[in-house]
Amino acid sequence: MIFAKSHLDLHNIRNNVARVKKLSDNVVGVGPLGVGLDGLLTWIPGAGELYSLGAGGLIVWDAVRARSAPMIVVQIMAIILVDTVAGAVPGVGKVADMLFTGHKWSADMLTNHMDDTIYFEGTRKDVQGTAEYRDLLERIRAGKEKRRVVFLG
Repeated sequence: MIFAKSHLDLHNIRNNVARVKKLSDNVVGVGPLGVGLDGLLTWIPGAGELYSLGAGGLIVWDAVRARSAPMIVVQIMAIILVDTVAGAVPGVGKVADMLFTGHKWSADMLTNHMDDTIYFEGTRKDVQGTAEYRDLLERIRAGKEKRRVVFLG
């Protein structure tokens, strides 16, 4: 199963993303600053890049599973790429990689995008006659609703 089919699947996606976010960029936190595995592993040649790509790949995978807009997926991939390559810059790269919280940024982008989406379980045909769907259509037609609508069926 690639795509989320229920609100429970979406809940699990949120939990996965939050776990990667914390592990990558905030295992050890001091006030507003935090360092995670991404920043710590950057000092080991190859390990930082491997971890960054793996953790970033999980966020991208969850974005696809949550049926995110293609542009959001592309933006998340770009942030992860910058985060992965940052550690390879001679001189300041390791410190920059520790300070650049690309996984946190990507995770927040994905969860905000999910918050801006109305998810219906089932297909459009399944929910077409429901009061909730009719109310949503009225809000969209009146210009009061700007969130995107996704059918999970």
